[in-house]
Amino acid sequence: MSTELDQYIQRMQNMRPFNVYSVDKSGNVKPWYEVTANIVSELVIQPYDMALQVQTISNQIQFWGQMESQCKRVWQIEERNYRTWRDAKYLEFVRVPDDPDEAAAWKKPSDKIATAQYRQLPEYHKKWEAVERAEEAFNASHNILEGFRAKKDMLKSYVYRSHEDGAVKLSV
Repeated sequence: MSTELDQYIQRMQNMRPFNVYSVDKSGNVKPWYEVTANIVSELVIQPYDMALQVQTISNQIQFWGQMESQCKRVWQIEERNYRTWRDAKYLEFVRVPDDPDEAAAWKKPSDKIATAQYRQLPEYHKKWEAVERAEEAFNASHNILEGFRAKKDMLKSYVYRSHEDGAVKLSV
C-alpha cells in the first residue's frame, strides 16, 4: 500500500463507531447495529484473496444499501418526531390562554420569541440531537456504500486487466 493511502486508511481506522438504528412496529427508534472502524479492512482491496472479494462485493453492496435505506428511514422519522414536537410547543406559546382574565392581558409573541422559547427547553436539545445522530448515521452509511461501489469498480478493472496479456497487476 502506498504511503499516500496510509494516512487515509489510518484516519478511517480512527473513525468513531456509530449506531444504525431500527424502527420497531410501534414506530419507535432503537439501536440496532454498531459500525466500527473495522469496516475499513473490508473496504481495502486485499491482493491475496481477490477471488473471495469478487464473490462477496455484491453482497456487501446489497447489505450497505439496506443499511443506508434503514438510516434514511430513521432520519426521516426522527425529523418528523422533532417537527411534530416543535410545532406543538410553538402552538403552546402562541395560543390564547383559556382564562378570560389572562386572555385580556395576553399579547401574542412574535415568531422569534416563540421559537426562542421552545429552543430553551431541554427536550429541544434531545430531539435535535436525535435528528443529528440519525443524519450522521445516514451520511456515514452512504459513504461506506460508496466505498464498496468504488471497490467493485476497482475489482472489475483488475479482473478485466488480469485477462489481458501483459496487464498491470495489483501490487503492494
